Amino acid sequence: MKNHFPSSRPAFTVLRVLGLILAVSTFPSQIVLAQQAQAVQDAQLPPLPPLPTLPLSPTEKAEKDGTALRLSLKDVTKLALQNNLDIAISDTNEAYYQQVIVQAHGPYDPSVTLGLGVQSSKSPNTNLATKSSLGSFSKTDTANWNFLFQQNVKTGGYFTASYNSSRYASTQSFFLFSPQYNATTTLSFTQPLRRNFRIDQIRGTIKLANLDVKTNDSQFRQKVVDTIANIQGQYWDLVGAIRNYEIKRDAVRFAQITLRDNRRKLEIGSLASIQVTEAQAAEAQRELDLISAEEMVYNAENTLLSLVSNDRNAEIWHKVVIPTEAPEFVQYKVDLDTAIDTALKNRPELEQLDIALHRYEINQRMSEDMRKWQVDLRSSFGTAGVAGPQSYITDPITGQQVILIDPNLVGGIGNAYKLLFTGGYTNWGVSFNVVIPLRNRTVDAQLAQIKIGKRQQLMRRKSTEQQIQTEIRNAVQKIETNRKQVDTAKVSLGFYKEQLIGEEKRFEAGLSQNFLVIQRQNELSAAQNTELQALISYKKSIIALQKAMSTLLESSDFEIAKTSSDNVPSLK
Repeated sequence: MKNHFPSSRPAFTVLRVLGLILAVSTFPSQIVLAQQAQAVQDAQLPPLPPLPTLPLSPTEKAEKDGTALRLSLKDVTKLALQNNLDIAISDTNEAYYQQVIVQAHGPYDPSVTLGLGVQSSKSPNTNLATKSSLGSFSKTDTANWNFLFQQNVKTGGYFTASYNSSRYASTQSFFLFSPQYNATTTLSFTQPLRRNFRIDQIRGTIKLANLDVKTNDSQFRQKVVDTIANIQGQYWDLVGAIRNYEIKRDAVRFAQITLRDNRRKLEIGSLASIQVTEAQAAEAQRELDLISAEEMVYNAENTLLSLVSNDRNAEIWHKVVIPTEAPEFVQYKVDLDTAIDTALKNRPELEQLDIALHRYEINQRMSEDMRKWQVDLRSSFGTAGVAGPQSYITDPITGQQVILIDPNLVGGIGNAYKLLFTGGYTNWGVSFNVVIPLRNRTVDAQLAQIKIGKRQQLMRRKSTEQQIQTEIRNAVQKIETNRKQVDTAKVSLGFYKEQLIGEEKRFEAGLSQNFLVIQRQNELSAAQNTELQALISYKKSIIALQKAMSTLLESSDFEIAKTSSDNVPSLK
């Protein structure tokens, strides 16, 4: 038969609780007693040797030798806009497309054609009407000197003015005089009334060239925004690299202190030699990390310099850039709908798509115009003058010579020029020319292709709007995520600091191991770096959002960038 003692179980539980309380209350007192004993023991030892000197950081070296160049984020941005080669290349495109516009106006330039020529020919006499005074053959000598002026006008028509002079000498008997001098002037103008009236190939080309300038301007703005975002992101990378070096150097200092303290404990016999070896290994590893961190500083600085200098011989390459901005947390607030509306209003990609749509519209107008009837009005007016020596015939009745030509025509080339303006020998004409296209499959196919391309362009614009909206949403969410990471990293860093302090106290009391202290130091260094990277990521996520909204570019920045090509050193 089993006996039950109902009162024994509660009594046992109370004893356990009292024991736990006693142990907890006794533990801190043990640490205190151990620390007091350690202090008494340390007081009997010689003073601690000085710690090894830590290396100077790249920025401290620059401050010491006078090569430091302190730059703010705004300073670096201005330098990049003035001296960045990518911006300078894009800047020269404007001058190129301006010349394309000049070229498009080329067909409106007037032209002058001058003609000089002489010709001589002989032919046998085969016709009584063309018999020659030389007998078996006739000879003709011709000389001409001509002038032609042509000019296209912006109504789609064209104007011509010609001035022709010639000398004609022949042995044929039927000529009233030889040589004969001729002079003519003709003014003519042709104006389309339907096809090519509102737009033609010349005016269409000019409109397209102007759109090329607008497209280039939009692309240049996009390049400037990308460069600003890149340079500002690189600036914060340099800030992070410098701060990371300082964190790694602090870790080296921790290792030096631990190694010195362990050697002291080894001397008094309270620590094993293996733990000194552990501290030495930790110090060596952290010095390696410090060397790598120094290389990261130089790499980040070189990348930054390549963005702000287009001359390898520039003075800035002999300086050390020291950022004046600190990676401090400043909350950036933005409304999602406002950000999306701003991006849809400012993004150069949408502007370029709109310009492309305008190009389709111009090409469509030109193709539709080619399907119209061609109705041209042509008008002309001219005068003529002629002169030559006197020509006589003998009257069979009287035997006297009779002049066969108008006495006003008698003379040389000068008389022909005189009659050109005073003789009243005028000619004029007005005509219409109509061309009716029965079918033009080439133009019809071009027009169909243009309409298809225009529809595709509209769909591309819609797709781009959706991509921009998604990009803005992701950018806003990224800022919020990075903000949370910054907050969490700060809290985590505080915990790791407390853990290191507690572990050091435990180690001093003989209640912990050396490798645990080293581990806590490594964890603290990693937490500091995590917080730093979170801050840098937050800064860069703000830049990414501003780039997505296309708000990084200010009017002053754009004007600075427009002169970047002037700052490029002489090229060979």
